[in-house]
Parts: sequence; C-alpha cells; structure tokens
Amino acid sequence: MKKITLIKDVFKTIGLPEITYVERDNGKHERELKRSIERSGTLSLLTGPSKTGKTSLFVKVVGDLGKLPLVVRCDNQLTSDDIWKKALEKVNFDRVSQKSGSQETEISTNVKAGTKIGWSWLAGVLGEISFGLKGKFSDAEIREKILAKPSPDHLIPILKQLPYILIIEDFHYLKADVKVSVFQQWKTFVDNEVSVIVIGTSHHAVDIAFSNKDLVGRINHIELNTWETKDLKKIVKQGFKYLNIEIKSDIIDILAKESVGLPIITQAACLQLFDERQITQLNIKNENKIDFTSEDTYNALHIVATTSYRSFKSIYEILSSGLRRKRRYNTYELLLLLFQKDPITFKLRRHEIDDRINNLEINIEKPPAASINSTLSSLEKLQSSKNIELLEWSKSERCLYILEPSFLFYLRWKEKRSSQSSFSELMKLFETRFFNIQTSFSGTFKKNQFVDPFKSDFE
Repeated sequence: MKKITLIKDVFKTIGLPEITYVERDNGKHERELKRSIERSGTLSLLTGPSKTGKTSLFVKVVGDLGKLPLVVRCDNQLTSDDIWKKALEKVNFDRVSQKSGSQETEISTNVKAGTKIGWSWLAGVLGEISFGLKGKFSDAEIREKILAKPSPDHLIPILKQLPYILIIEDFHYLKADVKVSVFQQWKTFVDNEVSVIVIGTSHHAVDIAFSNKDLVGRINHIELNTWETKDLKKIVKQGFKYLNIEIKSDIIDILAKESVGLPIITQAACLQLFDERQITQLNIKNENKIDFTSEDTYNALHIVATTSYRSFKSIYEILSSGLRRKRRYNTYELLLLLFQKDPITFKLRRHEIDDRINNLEINIEKPPAASINSTLSSLEKLQSSKNIELLEWSKSERCLYILEPSFLFYLRWKEKRSSQSSFSELMKLFETRFFNIQTSFSGTFKKNQFVDPFKSDFE
C-alpha cells in the first residue's frame, strides 16, 4: 500500500474505481454476469438508467475473467454493418499475444502452438478465397479486404478462440430497424456458442430480443436500477477508511441520500469535499483529522450539480419556460420545483402533485387543476420539439416520471442551499419569478377580459 495517495484515485469519477468499488446486493450482479458470460452462446442484456454502474460492472467482471473487452459504442447513424466493422477495427492481435505471453489470459487450444495470430491467421480460418486473396498479401492488405465486407461471421474466430468478448454499448441510440437487424444476425453468435454483452438504458432492446424466436432461451437480462442508499454509503465509508479519516454518520447519510441512487455522484461529491479544501493527496499511514461539516457537504453537492451537470441548465430553462412566452401561471417551473421537495422521488402521481402544491408555503395564487393538466399534457410536445427526453407524463397511470436520475440531482442542487432540508430559499426565488409572470400576464389583458382556462396560455 502506497503511503501518499491521490484523492482522485480513491474517489473516481472516470474509469473503474478500485478502492471504492462496491458490489451492491452482496455481489449479485457480478455473479450473474459472470455466469452469463461463462454459458457459451448467451446474450447478456444489461439495461438501466444512465450512470447506474453498467460500464463499471462489465469492466470488473470481464477483467476478473481475464478477457479483453471489444467495445463498440453506438449512435443513431450506425448500421449493422458499421457495428461489425467497428468491432473488427478494434481488434489488436499484438495485445492478445502480449497478454497470453504474460499468462494473464489464454488463447484457445484450437489455435495451434506457434501460430502467428494476425489478420493472415483470421483470413485462413475464414477461407482466403472468400476475400479474393490469391498470392501474397501483407497483414495490412488482408485487414483492409476483411473490413470491406464486415460480418458477424468474421468475428466468430476472434471471439471463440481469442480472449476477446464483444460488448455493444449504448444500444438504445440505434435506429429501430438497425436494432431489429442486429438481433436477427445475433443467431450467428448463438449457433457458434459465443457469448456477447449488449448494454442500453431502455427496455426496448429487451422487447426486441425476446421477440426473436431464435434467441429464446439464450438471453440473460440483468437490470441495474438506481442504487440503494445502503450501498452508496459503502462507497463513502470505504474511501474515508482507506484515507484514514473519520467521517460523521450524518455526512455519510447526506452524501448517500442526495446522490439519487447514482454512484458517480457519490464519488464526485466526496472528491469535491477535498477539492474545496485544496487537498489533492494524503499520507494514509497517518491518522488524518479533517472535519467535514454539513455546510461543506451541501456546498460540494451544489458545485457538482452546477459543474459536472451544467449541461442541464439550458434544458431546465426550456422546460421551465413552457410552450408559450405569455402565460398566467408558471406551472412548468412549479412542476419541476415539486421534485426538489423531500422525500426524494422519481415519480409523482397526479394526487401527489396536488398534495405537494397545496403544502407549498408561497404567497401567490396557485395554479388551478386546468393549468396543471394542460401543462402535463403539453410536456411531450414541448420535449419532442427540442429533442429532450427527461420527463414523461403517463396519462394511463396519471403519473409524472423523471427519466434521467442525474436530472433529478441537478434540480435539487442547482441552487445553493444553506441546509439540506431548507426549502424556503428556493421558494423565495420561485415566488419572485411567479409574481413577475402573473403581473406581466395580467397587463396584457383588458379588465374583465375572459380567459379560456383550457388553452395553453393558462399554463
């Protein structure tokens, strides 16, 4: 153990944390993914909200199994051929040889001893004639010809005989027809007993996968929801224990609770505590007496929200402004404000919205039911016009959902607070904006002019 330790190596916001890695639910997900990979020909589907640890999970498990991740990150421009091509482009035969030489991992016994692993080897396994290879060609030339006709078949020898495992990240970004095409071609991996991992944030991938009869019985779906507070507390405790610092239980509680189920926020807030004290490293052989207060913690959470999640600022302004400039009530912003109240929740049913509004201590005219209903119904139109997907109003369930957990964190900590439970400062800011809107609105109408409460001007 090193004496001098960098704080950023303890509380990591980028890459796999080692000191503060926590196996939540007593390692349930790690065991499940490991079993899935070891069952040849299994498609492991990892789904869940962003920043819930999907990447950290596969990196940890794949590393423990001695395999090399062959990662393809998707976007809405990729075709199925692009996916196979990107996977082939990332193959590094030299790295495989180095790792097998260091005995960190092994090449399949199907590869004869002394065989030089490379593109020539791959062409030989696949059948050189299929690529029009006659005569002598360099490895680079052979690589170019293989990449010109990308196919899942070309990946089979690599994934079956070398220590690589294919991982498709951000599957949800692919276009619908591409998703269907990819899963149709996935039978190639199943038939050849090759395990692969697909990662996405939505259940749509699951629906497509299970609708493909060729994949029935070969899919293992692992859903990673937001973390429980007890597991987030372990991150804080492990980190501070390693740094030989005693931390108060109430600080641990605040950090874990306000991370809204996201381990990356817990890591970032802990790191920010030290950054504010300009502490970048510590001698962990000594007992380090650093007293972090509640105010320090609130400040750290606010800084993380307004720096790491600053991208939500412009989105918040769009959502809080609504569809029209002139409106009688600031109902859009009011709905967002309700999520800043305790207890923390990712969803509010229609009656809970009313309850939270009625319990607000504000000296303004509260919007009537017509305004609230109009606003909820307009959310989809507002978001689709701006390519935003953060809120969802389910008419059938009569429930308002926050789809992105980190947006909830931003809502709660975008304004600096002097205490965790104090809501009065936020209310004063909102009250001022609300009053200005009502004053502006009333000035645009003549006295006794009728206003239709079911039009969006009423929002």
